[in-house]
Parts: sequence; C-alpha cells; structure tokens
Amino acid sequence: MTYELDSTPTADGSQARDESHADHDHDESAADCTTEHSAAGSSPEESLGVTIPDDHVGAFVAQAFEDVERSTEWTEAIDAVVDDDARDAWRSLSARKQVVELLTIADGFDEQATALLEEIPLDRGGLDDDLRERFEEAKRLRRNADILRDGIAAGYAEGRVSDDELVAAVEAFEFDTATIAAREDALDAVANAYDLEFRPYGGTLMTEREPDDDAESFEAW
Repeated sequence: MTYELDSTPTADGSQARDESHADHDHDESAADCTTEHSAAGSSPEESLGVTIPDDHVGAFVAQAFEDVERSTEWTEAIDAVVDDDARDAWRSLSARKQVVELLTIADGFDEQATALLEEIPLDRGGLDDDLRERFEEAKRLRRNADILRDGIAAGYAEGRVSDDELVAAVEAFEFDTATIAAREDALDAVANAYDLEFRPYGGTLMTEREPDDDAESFEAW
C-alpha cells in the first residue's frame, strides 16, 4: 500500500516526490523501515556529531531538530506532505515510521536544494531569470526541509512521538548533519557571489539564533 504526498516540482519541472512506499506493519524494529537509510542504523550521537546525555536523548534530538525561528506544529508538517486521500494509510504507520518518512522527505528537499545551487555558476556578472528561479526554488526546498524537521520537534513536544520512537527513527534513518552543511555551503557560495539575500538557518543543528516573527511558511507546489 502507498500513500500519496504533495508533489513538489524542481526548477526543471520534474516532481520531487510523487509518492512514498510505506510499510504498514507496526513492528517497531528498525529493520522494517522502508527507506533506504534503514539498512544500518547509527546512534543519535553519530548522527548529530555531539555527546548526548544518556537520560535526555530524545529531548536532545528534538531540540536539535527545532528551528527557533519557527513555530511549526506536528499537524502542520503532516498536512504539508500527506494528501487527504492518504490519511488513513498515514495513520496506520507507527510514530517511529512517520518520523522516518518525514526525515526522508526533508532529506530529499535538502539534496534537491543543494543540487540546484551547485548548478549555478559563480563567475557570471549576474543571474539571468533562469538562474534566479533556480536560486528561489532552492530556497523554497530548503525552507520545506527545515519546517518538516521543526514539525518533528513539535511532535515530540506535543507527546505524539515518545523518546524511544524518536531515537529509533533517527537511528533507522541514519540522519546526518552533513547534508544540511552541504546545503548551507552551496547557498552561501551563490549568495556571496551575487550579493543575494536569504534567511539564515535557524536550526540548532548548525547554529542558534533568536526567534524571527517573519519566519516563512511551507510551500508545496
């Protein structure tokens, strides 16, 4: 069984993600995850690259996913990526598998954003309309990824995802901050080359910033 996700076109018009194939067995073992990241789990410390207190692993992971400039709710993240017709299938997933799916989608957004940014040459006198559209599309994908991870943090804070479920999801997915770092490096390179503005990253995975009342919203095209 599959559940449909909102399609998100890239700059060349292709869909970022048409559907997600989810295993609806509620077995909580990481081996049952359907994403390609679940073959070999890694610990939250390995994923986040920091030492985590044993008594507060779930809370620490949730805080790392939180974007201090946003106030995303768990339901907002779900509404952004799961079609109405797919809600029953989504609800049949365990909380751990739901988190893995959200991490998978966010990771896909990050990779697409990085790819678009790396396609922009840095030695032009300026950006033509096509290259500027690529930059804007990359920012939109980046924003969507950050909102989904912020939604996961909200799910933990709201009690929808337990400590064990969150930790198990991160281990199964093998979350790696290097993906976000590569995205931010590519964004910085383009923005600096052409004096472009962008909203600084607000998540604690990279840096900590003060809340911003003008935080942008998820855009699914």
